[in-house]
Amino acid sequence: MRAGRLHGGGPGKKRLGAGGFAAALGMAALLSCTILGGCATETPDNRAQFMAPATLSELYSQANLRLSMAVTPAAPECAPPCAGHAQFDQRVSDIGARIAAAAYQAYPDLAERIPKFSFSVLDKAEPGTGSTAAGGIVVLRPVDELARSDQALSFVLAREVGHVVARHHEENTGASIMISVVTTVVAPVLNVAKLVAGLATSAGAWVSSAGMSVASFFGSRAVVDTYRPRQQEQADTIALGLLDRMGYGAGDVAPGFAAEPLRAAGSRWLQDLQASLARLNKSGKPETVSTSGQSHQLALAPAP
Repeated sequence: MRAGRLHGGGPGKKRLGAGGFAAALGMAALLSCTILGGCATETPDNRAQFMAPATLSELYSQANLRLSMAVTPAAPECAPPCAGHAQFDQRVSDIGARIAAAAYQAYPDLAERIPKFSFSVLDKAEPGTGSTAAGGIVVLRPVDELARSDQALSFVLAREVGHVVARHHEENTGASIMISVVTTVVAPVLNVAKLVAGLATSAGAWVSSAGMSVASFFGSRAVVDTYRPRQQEQADTIALGLLDRMGYGAGDVAPGFAAEPLRAAGSRWLQDLQASLARLNKSGKPETVSTSGQSHQLALAPAP
């Protein structure tokens, strides 16, 4: 194989050189930017972020949240009135309102993008939280047994608000769109789908299309997963800034979590929470966010 070329698969097949590869990538980038309506913006830690429009991100994040909730085991039914349910619902509502107020104070432009945060509780069998690009925060009821103090619950809710503030949903949607474009535009140019190219029947065409869709789905998930650690650190930092405005310090958070449920092996959400608390215990405040091998200072919004 010659340098700078890819084999086309046999006699008579065209080969794609380095120039063609660059052109294909350029085509994908241009098409992605057209779809995304703007390409990049600045994050709170001054990092360029490739994002999707708000409407598209809201639809994508809602679908993602619904899928996540659909595969989360349901909680056993209880006979109304279920003990403690109303009290926890009220705690989530009250603390959520305080966190939202702190976020609007810390980030004056936030209200233009997120006019209102909403906080709701779902009955599931394991703890967790979720959010959408438009500021919808969902808490799974077992969080009540985990976050026993108001400080602990505030941290749990503020982490999700942090994801919304940092526009992580828009970033994840943008990455998914880019992968979809690369899969459907660049991959055919590079003849990646040659394994099914010989299938001339309609069934063969369907298999090829389905294969591309699967590749796009898993490719976008893989890319978003690489964002996850950095996004979680950033959400933790924003959360602590909001708690500071509420009069809570980093040292107030960890003691409010029930020890046994926290140590239990569980979902990825619980593992992320354990990692967040480990960072708090180690440094007091995760004041730096690591991106692309470099540390960037992320200024916490100080209490007035």
